[in-house]
Amino acid sequence: MEHIGTLIDSAVGPIAIGNSPTPHRDADELYAHLLGVSVEEIDRNADADPQTAARYRQLVDERASGVPMAHLLGAALFDGLRLSAGPGVFTPRRDFSQAVDATTDAVRDTTAPIVVDLCAGCAAMALAIAHRRPDAQVHAVELDEEALHFAAANRDARAAAGDTTITVHHGDVTKPDTLSTLDGRVDAVVANPPFVPDEVQLPAEFSVHQPRDAVYAGPDGLDVIRPLLDTAARLLRADGTLVLEHGHLHGETVPAMLSGDDRFTGVRTHQDQYGYPLYTVARRAA
Repeated sequence: MEHIGTLIDSAVGPIAIGNSPTPHRDADELYAHLLGVSVEEIDRNADADPQTAARYRQLVDERASGVPMAHLLGAALFDGLRLSAGPGVFTPRRDFSQAVDATTDAVRDTTAPIVVDLCAGCAAMALAIAHRRPDAQVHAVELDEEALHFAAANRDARAAAGDTTITVHHGDVTKPDTLSTLDGRVDAVVANPPFVPDEVQLPAEFSVHQPRDAVYAGPDGLDVIRPLLDTAARLLRADGTLVLEHGHLHGETVPAMLSGDDRFTGVRTHQDQYGYPLYTVARRAA
């Protein structure tokens, strides 16, 4: 009979080939999920139950094919929060919460800040901000109705856990009247919009298993970002902060757009933990 540790170790290679950046962690978490325990509670020297081993290999095959971990585990971890996510909504990447850091930094000295999350998906960033700043008034805007279902479920779950309730809006961030009652009043806008050009080839986790409209945005990938800048400029108060994720594909284009827009100032681009451009911060000019 195979040891659990040997079984888990044998899964790392296939998961890595499937383009996971964290194959060791994925392999551990999939087995822990099947046992209903934490990774630390796995006895790697114990013999693997044959039925559990068979189910584990199935999960490993799915992960290796690009199925997101959230789909396999039934939830996504983001900034320490366990959130509902699955097919039909973009899966938040738990190691990419730097935009939340930048947003909370921007309102550190603001009492009861108003924060808006545009293209909110399952509301991961909005909820992370509300968790960190209980005094904040946080709004999450999402167009897709299936994603809204996840956002609302996560809102209710986090409220039940004691976090400040966020407001979830069904809206189009490219429209000139979205959240118009907040025009000029918002302290920070954060957004992770779709930004991949239509012809770019991505790993299956993003090109197959994520909603296309949450990933791709026209021939140059800027079909959402262009009008989103108008929305952000309209919502933000003078010296309010925009935190915009755009990935390495727009490490030059988005900062250039913001630098050439007299509605914004103080443009700074920041890298992810791997050294690639991830997001840009700008302030609303007076």
